[in-house]
Amino acid sequence: MYVVDGYNLLHALKKRPDGLPSDFGRARARMCELLSGLARVETQVVRMFFDGTHGELSPGDLAFPRVRVTFCGPGVGAADRAVREFVENSREPGKLRVISSDIEVVQACKLAGAKVISSQDMAARLGGARRDAPAGGAEKPIRGMVGKLEQEMLDEIGDFDEFERRILGE
Repeated sequence: MYVVDGYNLLHALKKRPDGLPSDFGRARARMCELLSGLARVETQVVRMFFDGTHGELSPGDLAFPRVRVTFCGPGVGAADRAVREFVENSREPGKLRVISSDIEVVQACKLAGAKVISSQDMAARLGGARRDAPAGGAEKPIRGMVGKLEQEMLDEIGDFDEFERRILGE
């Protein structure tokens, strides 16, 4: 399982030349989409923690298969604290991969036994996934344009390729 310090990774991704859209909401959604793709390929799940509140979101804006987003409320470092507590309270912290470059988060999570990947390293890894994006720099539309039933179906089966592999027994 990946445990992500959300805004820490978002800022690292925005600094890359192949970074994220300039619109903050679209950038956050694109980051979740990239992590969802990584989680699917690696058969992992992602727990992402953001400082603050979600603000203006349409239902499904941050709903991606294998990614669970938590907004930690007001207060400086709320997400940092949530990441540390999540790892420290885990039954198997050695199975967690924490994505953060915050020194206090890194130290606490390593001490608890989790593996830590810097936000810059993960940004480079996710940035490589952007090379597969459509030519011409066109951005994929963000999720949230499906109804409740369709979203429940997507959550149940993951993505169609994975569903097809399971059905065909490949």
